[in-house]
Amino acid sequence: MRAQRRRKNKAWVGGLKRECPALAPRSDSRHLPAPNEPPRPQTRRLALPPLRPDKLVLADKQMNRSLWTQNLTKQFAPPWPCSWCRKGTFALVSESLIYRETAWSKAAKHEDDWDFEWNTYAFTAWVKCNNPSCGDEAAVAGVGGVEPYYDDEGNTEYSHNFSPRFCNPMPDIFELPKKCPNDIAHELRAAFALFWSDPSAAANRVRVALEDLMDHLGIQRRRKNKKGKFDKLTLHHRIEIFTKTEPEIGDQLMALKLLGNTGSHDGGVKRDDVLDAFEIIEHALLELIDHRSKRVAALAQGLKEKHGRGAKKRRLPF
Repeated sequence: MRAQRRRKNKAWVGGLKRECPALAPRSDSRHLPAPNEPPRPQTRRLALPPLRPDKLVLADKQMNRSLWTQNLTKQFAPPWPCSWCRKGTFALVSESLIYRETAWSKAAKHEDDWDFEWNTYAFTAWVKCNNPSCGDEAAVAGVGGVEPYYDDEGNTEYSHNFSPRFCNPMPDIFELPKKCPNDIAHELRAAFALFWSDPSAAANRVRVALEDLMDHLGIQRRRKNKKGKFDKLTLHHRIEIFTKTEPEIGDQLMALKLLGNTGSHDGGVKRDDVLDAFEIIEHALLELIDHRSKRVAALAQGLKEKHGRGAKKRRLPF
C-alpha cells in the first residue's frame, strides 16, 4: 500500500513539474547561480539572455517570445509591458511576493522517499509599471517550487521560483495594430489572459478571433446551395475562400484554425503551441490590417525611382 502511494506521489509531482518548468529539477545544477542573482536561473534554463526592464525593446511590433516563459523569484518579475500606458514595463513591488506551501506538499513530507524538490507553493505578488507618469499596478498569482543549485563550496542549496497563472490586468503578449477592429482585439486579449492558466482555452479564443477576422475581410458567411437556399459556411470553408486570393497567409490561418479545433475538442494544447499561434496571427494582422509588405514595397519602389538609373541627380550644396 505504501509503495503504491509513493508511486502515485511521484507521478503527481512529475506531472506538475512537466506542466510548471519552475518545479522541474535541473540537469545543469553545478552551473546554477546563487539566489541573489534572480533572473539567471530562469534564463539559463531557457538558454536565453537575461532580460531587464530598462533593456526591454518591443521593436518593430515583434512579439518577445521569451518574455512569456520566464518565472518570478522573490526579487524579480519578468519585464512585461504595462497594459495601461504601453510605454513602461512591470517590475516586482518590493516584498510583495507572498507564498504558502500547499496541503499536498505538507502531506508529502510524511512519505519515506520525500525529497525537498517535492515542495510546492501557491503565491501572490504585485508588479508596478516603471514609467514615472503611469505607475499602474497588476496582481499576479500562480504556483511555485524549488530548484537545486551548487554554492561556491559545492554544497547543494535551493532557490524558489514561481510560475504565473493569472495577471490582472493582463499585458498584451504582442502589440496589436492601432487599426485592429475591437472584436478581434477583444478575443485576442481574452486569449492573452488564458495563456498561462488554460492554453487550450486560449487557442480556442484565437479561433474565435479568426472568425472575426474573416468578417473584417468581408469573407462571406453563407453560400447558396443547389436548391437556392443559403447554407452557413464553416470557418474552414471561409479560410479556403480567403486562401484563393492570399494563399500564403491563408495557409497560416488554417493552421490556427486546426489548433483551435484541438483546444476545443481534445485539449492538450501546450503554451509553446499558443505562442506559435500568437506569432502567426501577429504577422497576419500586420499584413492584412497594417499592410506592412505592401507599404515596404511602395517605399522601396519610391527609393528606386528617386535614386535609380535615369533619376535626376541633385548636386549637393557642399
